[in-house]
Amino acid sequence: MNILSWNVRGLGNPRAFQALRKILQLHGDQLVFLCETKVSTMQMNVIASKLSFENCLAVNGNGRGGGIAMLWKSDIEVQIKSYSQHHIDAETQMPNGNQMRITGVYGHPEISQKKHTWTLLRRLAVLSSSPSLCCGDFNEILHPDEKRGGTDRNVNLINEFREVLRDCGLKDVGFRGYAFTWNNGRYREGFVEERLDRFVCSKAWSDRFVDCAASNLDSWTSDHCPVLMVVQERREDMIQRGRHSSRIHYEDMWSSYDGCKEIIKEE
Repeated sequence: MNILSWNVRGLGNPRAFQALRKILQLHGDQLVFLCETKVSTMQMNVIASKLSFENCLAVNGNGRGGGIAMLWKSDIEVQIKSYSQHHIDAETQMPNGNQMRITGVYGHPEISQKKHTWTLLRRLAVLSSSPSLCCGDFNEILHPDEKRGGTDRNVNLINEFREVLRDCGLKDVGFRGYAFTWNNGRYREGFVEERLDRFVCSKAWSDRFVDCAASNLDSWTSDHCPVLMVVQERREDMIQRGRHSSRIHYEDMWSSYDGCKEIIKEE
């Protein structure tokens, strides 16, 4: 199953609609989560139909901004569990009957409001034991090197995001493609880019599904990149083997510590 997440920055723009349709034609996505649609629920349902999606849940934003939506094909079962202006939480059923949870998140962009995004994630985390995949525009970075240009990111904000993922038992799935998913559209010294959009998953999800980094796709209509995740279940022999082996995770910042290279060689 292919899942696409994109802060599309306005689907009322014909160029944005054409760009989304082109991406869907190339990748055959079965479920799509969109942020900042900037259209009404009625308009979003019409757009979903034009994109050949039989099902759509759209949530209006505040005023002319915001708006989120989840679209899915009729060949997958999706049950919406909860939604707000900043999230859509759903349970999906794979062809073999296994359950998977998919949550789309649109993080508060205002620093003073970010705490509400983190509270939301913590509340959602305790509501289901299904393998969980969470995607969207979190409007925050996980590492200082996920920002280039401008002033340094407040390390406290980064740590708050890292802590909430830890508390929720979620980890970043990684990425392929360009390292940053958003830019401010300015030039030279004023140019800033960050990795704000991503997929994160629970341990139960990584045990059940094949490890595969999300793909950051190109965009020519939004200041955010679309992010694509290909979901493929592990074979039973792969699941059993994974239960008896430990996985090593490495973070770039560790390279500055003495003895890091020696530890990696030993492993």
